[in-house]
Amino acid sequence: MQFTGKLNRQSREPDTRPVRREAPMPTVELLTRAQRLDSKALAEIHDLYYPQVYRYVRYRLNDDQISEDITSEVFLRLLDALNKKSGPSQNLRGWLYGTASNLINDHLRSRYAHAIEPVDSEDYDLPGKQHPEESFEDEWVQQQVVDALQELTPEQQHVLALRFSDERSIDETANIMGKSATAVKALQFRAITSLRRLIEARINE
Repeated sequence: MQFTGKLNRQSREPDTRPVRREAPMPTVELLTRAQRLDSKALAEIHDLYYPQVYRYVRYRLNDDQISEDITSEVFLRLLDALNKKSGPSQNLRGWLYGTASNLINDHLRSRYAHAIEPVDSEDYDLPGKQHPEESFEDEWVQQQVVDALQELTPEQQHVLALRFSDERSIDETANIMGKSATAVKALQFRAITSLRRLIEARINE
C-alpha cells in the first residue's frame, strides 16, 4: 500500500460552477479508519500532517534532504505500527511528532559519532546581493544558532521546534508533548535561556 493521496485530474472544458470540496474527516474518525488500514484515511493523514512534520524536522536539522528522509520514515513507521496494531490510539499528532523527535535524536547521535561535515553555504537562505564578507558573517551566525540549538536537550529542542517551526500554541504543544501548559511554558523558558547563553558564548569566543 502506498502512502499517497494525490490524484491526477484531466481538465476538460472550463466549469464555472462552485466547486464542492469534501470536508476532511474529524481526527478521531480519521484515526479510527486508519487503524482499519482504510486507504483514504491513510492518504488524508499523509497529506494533512506531512507538511507539519517536515517543518518540525527541518527546523531542528536545517537540512532539506535529511528532513525529507526522516519525515518519510515517520509515515512508514506509522503504517508499520498500524499494520502491527501498535499505532497511536488517541493522539495521532503527538505520535507523529514523537516519532520524528526520536528519529532526529538517533540521527544526531549517529552524526556526532563521526566527523562533522563542513557547512554548505547553499543550505541557508541568505538575502541576495550581499558583499562576500556580509554573506560569510550571516552564514557564520546562522551556523552558530544551528549548532547551539543542537546542544540543547532533546526535550528543549522538541518544544522550540513545536512552538516556533510549526507555530503551535502552548496548549497544542502541551497536548502533543503530553505535558501541562505550565510545564511547557517553563520548559520553553529554560530552552530559550539556554539557547541565548550558548549563542552568546559562541559569538564571543
